[in-house]
Amino acid sequence: MTGYFLLKNLHIGLALISGLGFALRGYLRLVLDRPYPGPLVRIGPHIIDTLLLISGIGLWMQTRHGLLSWMGLKLVLILVYILMGVGALRSKSRGTGIMLYWLALGVFLSIAIIAIEKPM
Repeated sequence: MTGYFLLKNLHIGLALISGLGFALRGYLRLVLDRPYPGPLVRIGPHIIDTLLLISGIGLWMQTRHGLLSWMGLKLVLILVYILMGVGALRSKSRGTGIMLYWLALGVFLSIAIIAIEKPM
């Protein structure tokens, strides 16, 4: 297996872990209205997301896609996902937090679909 495919599989795995982790944290915080159970749930996502970003940059450098490609669209949507996710988890209003949570999950799903389909 080449370095590209190893990096791509690592990136996909990290993306799945990141998305599932956000879904779990949002469910705990917004639906169950419970505090996070421990430091791993608070610190772990930062480690996973940093590795995800590094692997994404590595893939971008290897494939040399421009900013106006499907990868550029993914980068814009990642910023939207991050902003909505932070807004959801920090919201003082439960209704606003839940709405932003579902919208962020929808954006995450859109990012995954774009990565699979590569429409541009």
